[in-house]
Amino acid sequence: MTVGKLLRLDEANEQDAIARAVSALQAGKLVIIPTDTVYGLAGRMTRETAQRVFELKGRDNTKALPVLVSDLEQLRRIGTDLPQEAEVLARCYWPGPLTIIVHRSEAVPAEIAGGGDTIGVRMPDHPVTLALIRSHGEPIIATSANRSGTPSAVGIDEVDPLLLEAVAVALDAGPCPLRHASTVLDLTVAPFTILRSGPIAQRDLVATLRTDVATAYNAEGDAG
Repeated sequence: MTVGKLLRLDEANEQDAIARAVSALQAGKLVIIPTDTVYGLAGRMTRETAQRVFELKGRDNTKALPVLVSDLEQLRRIGTDLPQEAEVLARCYWPGPLTIIVHRSEAVPAEIAGGGDTIGVRMPDHPVTLALIRSHGEPIIATSANRSGTPSAVGIDEVDPLLLEAVAVALDAGPCPLRHASTVLDLTVAPFTILRSGPIAQRDLVATLRTDVATAYNAEGDAG
């Protein structure tokens, strides 16, 4: 890795490191970021960035890329026809390990949604990433920092070397606290359906929503 690209965060350098990562994002470059679940490969919410991420990960470009937000207003900007349950879940579990699938607005390029009309959105419970998104001023795309089909990285030393070489900045905040990808809940179908099991259990979602929640588990380990 290029000297100076990997930034190990501490109290003295955290703000400067976040500022460098934000500058890279705004210049259209990719960065590696920590989250509460796994490390992510992140970039601006543009079609060009999405195409680059698909290429680097060897990911099927029909599989939507997760989007990370820092507040509910950002969710409202990138989602459309949001059910009231979306805000209920956000207020209960965000920031935290819950990704909700919603219909995308025109603010989200079709390439990010894999050519479809839905996206996964999450507010990560990590101070560094939340500060980065707030400073950037808009949501970011962030998928797990691994090649598709390989284990997700819960520490910077587990990030795929190919990805580390490809990014402008890599933020090392130590091991991800949860060490497990988020629960993914699809709110665009009836009944709402868990697409990936995770830290938030089905029974808790049922209790929160006061309705049935189906399951259709898969094993994809995105940072979203």
